[in-house]
Amino acid sequence: MRPKKFILPCSSENFTSTDEKVVIVSIIGKSQYRAKCSKTEMIGTNLLIDLLDHPSVNADSFSEIEGYYDHQERIIYLHLRGLFDGDTLVNEYDNFMKKLDCKDFLSAWAYMRETYAKSLLVLFHISHIIVLHHPTHTFDYSYVHLFRALDVIRQKTIGQISTLLTSIAGIPKIWCTNGRPCSPRVLFYFETCPEAIENIKKLEHSLEDQIYHVLRKHRIVTNISANSLFAIPANQEFVYVNKGRSESSDMIGYMITKLMESCKVGPGNTNKSLLNNNNLECMTLDSSSSETRPRSFSFFLQQHIKLAFSKGFDDNVGRHSTPAHFEIPSVSGFFHVANGIYDFFVKSNDKEVDGNLHGLLDTDVKFSKSRCNKVLPRALQTYQDNSPQHYGRAYHENKLTHAMAVFEMHARGPLFDEFAEKLHSECDKHWKTGRQMCEVLSLTGNPCTNPLHSGGSEGAGGGEHSDERVKEDNELPLMEHCSGVRYICACNCGRSQGPRDDPFNVRHANHDWFQIMAKQCGCAQLETVQFPVFQPSTHNYRAAQLFPGTRRKDSFGRVDLSTPQGQTQACSLADGTLHGYGSAGQSQLTNDPNGDEHQRMNKTSLTPSDGDKVVIQVSDDNADNLKEKSLVRQPSTTEYLPGMLHTESPTGLLPQFSSWSLVCLGPSSLYSHNLGLQHQTGVLQNSAFLLPWDVTVRLEHQKDRGAFWPIVGDHSAHGFSSRGKSFQNSNALKCRKSKGGKEFVVKIFVGVEYECPRGHRFMAAAPDKVLKATGNGIVKDSGNKVTSSTADMPLYFPCPCR
Repeated sequence: MRPKKFILPCSSENFTSTDEKVVIVSIIGKSQYRAKCSKTEMIGTNLLIDLLDHPSVNADSFSEIEGYYDHQERIIYLHLRGLFDGDTLVNEYDNFMKKLDCKDFLSAWAYMRETYAKSLLVLFHISHIIVLHHPTHTFDYSYVHLFRALDVIRQKTIGQISTLLTSIAGIPKIWCTNGRPCSPRVLFYFETCPEAIENIKKLEHSLEDQIYHVLRKHRIVTNISANSLFAIPANQEFVYVNKGRSESSDMIGYMITKLMESCKVGPGNTNKSLLNNNNLECMTLDSSSSETRPRSFSFFLQQHIKLAFSKGFDDNVGRHSTPAHFEIPSVSGFFHVANGIYDFFVKSNDKEVDGNLHGLLDTDVKFSKSRCNKVLPRALQTYQDNSPQHYGRAYHENKLTHAMAVFEMHARGPLFDEFAEKLHSECDKHWKTGRQMCEVLSLTGNPCTNPLHSGGSEGAGGGEHSDERVKEDNELPLMEHCSGVRYICACNCGRSQGPRDDPFNVRHANHDWFQIMAKQCGCAQLETVQFPVFQPSTHNYRAAQLFPGTRRKDSFGRVDLSTPQGQTQACSLADGTLHGYGSAGQSQLTNDPNGDEHQRMNKTSLTPSDGDKVVIQVSDDNADNLKEKSLVRQPSTTEYLPGMLHTESPTGLLPQFSSWSLVCLGPSSLYSHNLGLQHQTGVLQNSAFLLPWDVTVRLEHQKDRGAFWPIVGDHSAHGFSSRGKSFQNSNALKCRKSKGGKEFVVKIFVGVEYECPRGHRFMAAAPDKVLKATGNGIVKDSGNKVTSSTADMPLYFPCPCR
């Protein structure tokens, strides 16, 4: 019957004969994935994993120490299963990918190695013999670094271990002083053998020389075994290479083969089943049959076990070697010591042990930290080099990309992401400490180049003020926006030009600058038509809500502007839906239920044939005129029209400022069609002419005529054209009598002017054509195309200077 397994920590009460002396043999190392964490097939089948079992380890320590007690041979076998086994490593990696507690596996692997190393420390403190299992036929050099780390921890904790052992009754004083029963002897087992090898002994001796040289060079093995983590025998073999078939490499195949062998019946067969061979083989072979005995790891191991029971291990070398201590504990004594040391290393989570192990084993993280610390200043310097005093987000992100490229080129290891985030935060901090540009967009789309500041209008959007933290910062300097862009623009009369800063609000763009130029040029002295503007009657006036329930962004600015009364639209654009406007602040209208219907009936649709005719209605009844004046909608005094006034603006609302200018330069005789426009600066030479336009005027008598001034925004009902013209001249008036004798032909000179940011001014001859006169000043085009009601002139037109 197979002996019962136990898992450390374990109580000695589960065993009989607890006073017997026992030798402790531990098996550590690595195994293949198919072996299911099993590394004990070379000492028998007592610790093999069942075929249908799926072994698991402790979730906290990522390892498990299992064992069984061989009563006949007085040996306790311990088997460490953990992360060095392929099956456990794959399972833990799958769990890591499901949880994703950290970004990289190397950081998690460092912590797993620390916990696994604690279990190794337990075995190195309680074992006499340790078998290091290799799944291949080559020595794994990664153990060198691990053994050095374990030796450092053993030496630093020897005082605490001695105190712990002193508290356990029956432990010899020499054992308490050294912290372990002896310096354990390590044997190396290689599971596979190279193909076509003839002399296996030669291979084993070669591996012994190689391993001894490596361990001595790194001072893992020294002349005095008590000062070393472990010892290797000086006059005995300590390397065994398995030449036969490995059972643990294919558990299923091994089980099938054993099943087939048990079913065979041959001559002289006994009833003893091969499946019951659970103990070590060749234990009782006599030394006289050494030449004929089969090659077996059991016999190889038994030599060291017999030496342990007889006189112990003395692996000191050198001339002045001291006697080595060696203690064989009883079963009860062993379990008391094993439980205490297991609790100290694995369960207590001693800060000194954890901190030292982390520093000694986490070499990947230490290298990554060292490398990233070296590269980070270089990448940060790349970001700072050749940077202007103030720059915007686009430039910042471009420089940040270059800095990250330098960092990615040199940085390595699991801390890459952590230091990449640190670089990103350092660059952001460098940018936001006095180098951040305002970047609020002007009405023409140019960003403000001043450092981040408070004050100024909201412009056309953008900028860094969208950050709530910046909005609450009261330490920002107070200044106006400036994009550094300047345009050349003509004044109201066109006789002078001047530079103007890029505007950030509609008032500055359409009103304030022209008022300043009017004082410098003298435009204010000319005859000017003053357009009506909003006149508040209360301090709580506000902008009218033109688009209730919607958020519309236009080319003039932000969607919303903050006012004491709430959020309002920035600008009023031409839209057919605006006629449905209604507001609580609007003034009351005169009582006329048929007024709107009458206004809609008077609106006419012009055809191309009617475009050159103007009908003037004449009435002698002043009473009717006074009556209709009382029906004019009075403008609101509590709400103003945001933006500018245009043809689709709702009636009853006036802007805070006028975006239009109507100036009389003088009598019509000032313009000569042969000479063109005079005293107008910036007009291109071949385009300084107006277009002739013949208009037929017919006078009609009408008793009921409308008011002399049209309703604001209601032009079509009175027969006026909705387009304003830059220049008009009616110095050619011809009377042509009709049957009624009331028709006249008027020659009007009209021009639609465009101005580019460089100050170039030119006239348009058609919606898609620039006016170009001949060298003699002859204009072949007429004004019919620019005044036609079927073709609108564009708001913007490319300048010939391009």
